[in-house]
Amino acid sequence: MKRILDTAYHRFSHLVYTLLLIGMGLVILIATFSFLRVTVEVFLQAGPGVPYARLQGIFDSLLGAVIALELAHSVHLMTTGRRGFGQVRVVLAIGILAVVRKLIVIELEAVSGGLLLGLAAAVVALGGVYALLVWLDRKGLDVDD
Repeated sequence: MKRILDTAYHRFSHLVYTLLLIGMGLVILIATFSFLRVTVEVFLQAGPGVPYARLQGIFDSLLGAVIALELAHSVHLMTTGRRGFGQVRVVLAIGILAVVRKLIVIELEAVSGGLLLGLAAAVVALGGVYALLVWLDRKGLDVDD
């Protein structure tokens, strides 16, 4: 009975992973086309200079596409059963990209020092964990041990 349940769950999870990958593929295409559309609009309307707000919009669209791509990579790693450093590294990269995206699009005049301090703490924490992961990887240790 346990074997039947394990097989059924494995098939179910593989189906869900596949559907998630298809959905993420669509999100990546939408985010990529959004980035390209905004970039072309800025290029065609560019006069003597591009306003900073428009550049923020371009970077926001770009990082949105990259974050979606990294998230799809994480789902792909789950689908193939590869766990450990690779999957943890992808999740950390998504976190770092999300914080960097927030820092790029944030209006500094409209936020409190507490929010900026929190974002800085998140960057330090994510960077520290990433550095620890790289150190463990070089030592030949595995996260799953």
